[in-house]
Amino acid sequence: MKNTIKIFIYLAILFVGCKKPEVEVTPPTLDVVTISEVSTATARLSTNITDSGNQDITDYGFVYSETNISPTLSDTKTSHGAINPATPTPIAFTDVIQNLKPNTTYNVRAYTTISSGPVFSNATTFKTSDIIQPKIRTDAASSIAINSAKLQGTLEVKGTFDIAEYGIVWSSTNANPTTADAKATKTGNITIFPSTFTIDATNLSVNTTFNYRTYVISNGVITYGNTLTFKTLAVTLPSVKTDVVLLVFINSAKLQGIVETKGSYDISEYGICWSSRNSVPTTADSKSSKTSNLTVFPTIFSEDANNLTANTTYYFRAFVVSNGVTTYGSVLTFKTNPVVLPTLSTDRQTLVNDLVRNLNGTLLTKGSYDITEYGMCWSFANSTPTTADSKGSNAGNPASLPAIFTIEANGLQESRTYYYRSYVISNGVTTYGSVLNFNTGKN
Repeated sequence: MKNTIKIFIYLAILFVGCKKPEVEVTPPTLDVVTISEVSTATARLSTNITDSGNQDITDYGFVYSETNISPTLSDTKTSHGAINPATPTPIAFTDVIQNLKPNTTYNVRAYTTISSGPVFSNATTFKTSDIIQPKIRTDAASSIAINSAKLQGTLEVKGTFDIAEYGIVWSSTNANPTTADAKATKTGNITIFPSTFTIDATNLSVNTTFNYRTYVISNGVITYGNTLTFKTLAVTLPSVKTDVVLLVFINSAKLQGIVETKGSYDISEYGICWSSRNSVPTTADSKSSKTSNLTVFPTIFSEDANNLTANTTYYFRAFVVSNGVTTYGSVLTFKTNPVVLPTLSTDRQTLVNDLVRNLNGTLLTKGSYDITEYGMCWSFANSTPTTADSKGSNAGNPASLPAIFTIEANGLQESRTYYYRSYVISNGVTTYGSVLNFNTGKN
């Protein structure tokens, strides 16, 4: 029995002596977390696992929170998975965390997970950048016309995000115009600041005050500059003067006018209008004009008034058409010359023989028109012979006046008293000299 007890005690001592001692857990160690490249919505987190410890690392990364000063795995985290135990230390790792809120403080720790639980680094904090909107200034307007103006602005600061659109807005009713009002737009990012730009505001109402300001769109947000005003010009009409009568004839005249100023719009037509019945003539009466724009002022011009009636008083005035509106000068008058008929004389005849005579005449003055025909007409039956009776003629204008001419009257009848007289045709009108006569003899 004693031997049995001894054997039991021996085996117990032997069992206790062969049991392995327990190994103390050595957790991983983590370096401080460094923060870099912080923006409005992202940040770069970096650290090292300086010692892997004596247990397998099943996951590692960063945990962060804007409310928990000691974030845990229950907060937002990054995950890199398990680490091969053979990986030498230090083990560096980095994450760029995204979708952060701007201008917000975040708490962050690095972590590793082992079988006994997570191991964290010391907590640190960082703050995301605030969003900076671009800065834009409204500058003075220039080149203001009746329905347009040149507007200017300056992009002074870019801000956080790229610029997608910028320009100028304007309104005659809205004190602080927006992009819902009239606008002129430029697109594309700007890389140089300050950057001045201009736009043309067109199709404006005349003589109207407009409010305007610059704007810029960045990251979907509209930023406006200060509001300024300008006023479009009132419409001014061109100035035209009825000048002088340069030349007056029987049925024509040369009339002169002066376009003194252009006015607000380009000139499309200018000239002279006239009438013998309307004391205030318009372009609905007779007119002569030029259809072209003028660029030099004052401009003197002349127009020919044709197809006038002789010895008649006419009213005339200069006019100019601009933007569909006709402006007139003062009314002046002139009188066309009366028609002056040529003058001539019937001279004594000379005897060739009893039945042939030379009839003589003299063209004294030309009159108003050129002479187309002149000569002698005679008759024993008509005491005031005309060109419908016997005649002899010369065609054309004489080279000089007075001009003596002779017409031979032959084939006369014997024992007759013949009446004869000179004639001249000018402008289709026949003028006669005085009537003379002679008697023929017998063969």
